[in-house]
Amino acid sequence: MIRDLSPKAATALLTAVGVVLSLSFTALIPIPAHGPPGREVPAEIILLIRSEVFFTSLNLLLLLALTGIYTKLYRDLPNKYTVSLLVLSLALVLYAFTSNPVVHFLFGLRPRPNIGAFVFLPDLFVGLAIVVLLYQSQT
Repeated sequence: MIRDLSPKAATALLTAVGVVLSLSFTALIPIPAHGPPGREVPAEIILLIRSEVFFTSLNLLLLLALTGIYTKLYRDLPNKYTVSLLVLSLALVLYAFTSNPVVHFLFGLRPRPNIGAFVFLPDLFVGLAIVVLLYQSQT
């Protein structure tokens, strides 16, 4: 189905599906507590943590789609360049997975104490780069 779409439409569809899934995951998952036990976490901090969970989850989903595209490309055209693309996308999948605060919490690690807008902005920019790679991989 995605093959029948233009590159812009296919990229928009993959991104929209990723946004919906990431928003659902972010809304349903409990946010890990920051700070000492028993203290209430301010709403602003929860919003920042949810933003980071959203962007890292979106990046992970988009990178999984990109890895699938590069895997298919490698099957059709096995060479050093496509192997490099595949290895790069797998490394970015690992980055996106390990940078998610929910994963930190699941492995028993305390969330980072430095919460602010600059915590999720790098993930936003990585997400934009992933969307560009998705578009380029379909042209």
